[in-house]
Parts: sequence; structure tokens; C-alpha cells
Amino acid sequence: MRKSFVLCVLIVFGFVGLSCTSTGYNTQTGAAIGAGLGALAGQIIGRNTTGTLIGLAGGALVGAIAGNAVDQNEMNRRLDSRESRAYASPGTQPEVPPGRWVEVPGQWVGGKWVPTHKAWVPVNP
Repeated sequence: MRKSFVLCVLIVFGFVGLSCTSTGYNTQTGAAIGAGLGALAGQIIGRNTTGTLIGLAGGALVGAIAGNAVDQNEMNRRLDSRESRAYASPGTQPEVPPGRWVEVPGQWVGGKWVPTHKAWVPVNP
């Protein structure tokens, strides 16, 4: 009786958690799914409250990490697709001022690391 009650409570909380996070970030959804599965696995393995809570915490952590990785992948894909778009037609592009792109090596600036990047260096005509 007690095991089936705990299982029903975990399933209900899992569905509530999933419904609340379905429109949010994958990090939240991953944490909710991981918490539910981790709690269930902790209860099956440990057969006590401590095992359930450890499984819940571990599952939530692993699920959040996996969901965050998916979020980062989606964000990078969106940024890549945005960079490839053209916003002006070729006939209406403004005249480019004289200059050139140079690659600036990574360096420490004000106590923070600035990675290698490209910068526009204007040239006086």
C-alpha cells in the first residue's frame, strides 16, 4: 500500500512538473523529468526516503545539465542562421568606408581575458 502511494505521488508530481515547464526552457524541463526519474530510481534502489531524495537531487542535476546543453545548442543554431541572412538588397547597400578587417589575438584587458576576434580598422583616404 505504501509503495503504490509513493509511486502515485511521484507520478502526479512528475506530470504537474512537466505541465508547468512545457513552455519554458529545456533546462527546466530536463530538471523536472530528471527529478521525477531520479526519485523513482532512488526509491526502487534504496527503498527508503533517503534514497528517494538522493535520486531526486541527482536526477534534477543531470536533467538540468542535459536540458541546458540542448538550450545552448538551439541558441547557437539560431545565431548561426541569423548571421547568414541578408538584410539589404545588393543595390541599396551603403558605401563601405575605407578600411580592413584585422584579427586581434587573445589578450588580458582589465583583468579579463578577451578571446581572439576580428576588428574593423579604418584607413584615412
